[in-house]
Amino acid sequence: MSRWGLLAVLLGVIMVTGACFWWPSSPVSSVPSFAPQYGSTDQWLSYLDQHFARDESCRECHRQEYDAHQRSGHSRTARWMEQTDQAAELHGTHYPDPRRQQVLEFALREEGFFVGVRGTDAEPIFPVHWLIGSGTHAHTPLSIDPVSGRGVEFRWSWFAGECAWGLTPDHERFDDYREGTLETFGRPMDQQQALACLGCHATVTPPRQVRPTRQAIIANIGCERCHGPRKAHVEQARLGRPEDSPPLLTYTTPEQSIRQCAQCHRDESNTPADSKPETLARYQPYGLLKSRCYLESDKSLSCMTCHDPHDRTSTDRTRYIQTCLKCHTGPAQTPCSIEPAGDCVKCHMPAVEWVSGIKFHDHWIRRPTEINSPATRGDQSTGATP
Repeated sequence: MSRWGLLAVLLGVIMVTGACFWWPSSPVSSVPSFAPQYGSTDQWLSYLDQHFARDESCRECHRQEYDAHQRSGHSRTARWMEQTDQAAELHGTHYPDPRRQQVLEFALREEGFFVGVRGTDAEPIFPVHWLIGSGTHAHTPLSIDPVSGRGVEFRWSWFAGECAWGLTPDHERFDDYREGTLETFGRPMDQQQALACLGCHATVTPPRQVRPTRQAIIANIGCERCHGPRKAHVEQARLGRPEDSPPLLTYTTPEQSIRQCAQCHRDESNTPADSKPETLARYQPYGLLKSRCYLESDKSLSCMTCHDPHDRTSTDRTRYIQTCLKCHTGPAQTPCSIEPAGDCVKCHMPAVEWVSGIKFHDHWIRRPTEINSPATRGDQSTGATP
């Protein structure tokens, strides 16, 4: 097949089951609850312009929070591929697929970034629209056709731990593929799956009836993903009356803030039923809500107990241990019989390898003897009760 007929391929391929590799099934909603279901692209773009202030506007009054957010992975989790360092690095190079007899070639041009198959395409001509992920663990390219909304998650990802490109997790099942379809490049996605994948890397994505053009998407997890559209608030603040426009989203209990994080980081309501323990470790709210630390503290524990929601995740282990000891000290507490002055995190929230050297700390806080117990390890695929 000489040239792909890009839109024809995107429109005509038969989709298979599966969302972005970070979300194997049960895709979450890509449209926050505060977004109306506008039916036309013009209406949607008008809504964005009228109600969203964007992060730079928040900086005027909230400089400390803004600067912290710029350090976080949330601020860079969805970027236009052609504007990334990775695109410049790949330009003019080739990538031999480790599991197929296939070599991909790349080109960065003025109109965008493209990939092609050596021996099939005279030049790289299939568009790569997005680079998804903060890079803390990995980056994965993604394309979404702005006409049909269908997309493809590409087979090649960049892994931070290895500083190299490799096979995107869970793409082994596409080792055999139908030539001339999106399977040539990776995992095909229907509109719902594509928007769900991008939706957890964006402040807002459009409803299904609106074309998912770049202009219709506010990329990255910005201030307004958690605080709601704030343009009216910014306008009132500039007049000295910020209180006249109260937040659309408020968090009066720890559970409310956990559920907000769980929209993407997942809890029991949107965790795939066949998840293995190493996969469940990726879903921090899922584990935290099952922890005795949460259940027996009048549910006062939340993600923000240990993490600054605006800043990058701290690597200061001492700080986390001190947070544990705020509760686990005093005469009413039984000191740790194994390591009274030891590392709470290492024993009770161990780092669990998922794939390709990527590790996540298990947020289901429990005794080491319980972590590997069939009754508490959380292996949903065996039918065990957590």
